[in-house]
Amino acid sequence: MYINLEVYNNSGLQGDDLVYLFSAKQIEKDKLETMPEDVYNRLQTLSLIKHINAPKKDNPLHSIRLSEKGLKIFKELCEAPILEEDKTVGEWLCNYYIKAGKTVGNKKKLFRHIKDFRVKSGIQKNNLIKLCTLFLRENEDKSNKLEFVFFHPKNVFEVKLTLEGSWLYQFYLENRETLNVSFEEY
Repeated sequence: MYINLEVYNNSGLQGDDLVYLFSAKQIEKDKLETMPEDVYNRLQTLSLIKHINAPKKDNPLHSIRLSEKGLKIFKELCEAPILEEDKTVGEWLCNYYIKAGKTVGNKKKLFRHIKDFRVKSGIQKNNLIKLCTLFLRENEDKSNKLEFVFFHPKNVFEVKLTLEGSWLYQFYLENRETLNVSFEEY
């Protein structure tokens, strides 16, 4: 699991807070029962949690849920930032695609897919460009739209990149030995 340390450092949260923030998101009642008072007070002060209406007989800690602000922080904590290197790779690939007379697609999605691909696969910078150029040379028919090279959803509800749904990653797996040797050069 990815935790965005920049968001964490700027959020005012402390180490134990994350466990209880995740517990509130996942409604882990057993874990919420063990929440120390100082953690509860901090999350309450930061407006990250709220209470829902619950039966009086229930433990009050069972009614803890994330507030709107808490959901926003939670989402940001779990998202890697789009780095300058992701934008550089994206812009280079866009230029490459335009010169080839193909469609780029949604640039915002493209940058997000590049970021997700980098985080999930560990392939980045020059190695990612090398992988993409090799893929594009060998799969001209598959890649009419650049954003789909990284992730081609099977339906409209599939929005998050999965390596299993990535043509590029499948190409990497098929050619892993050759590519890893060329990656070592960088």
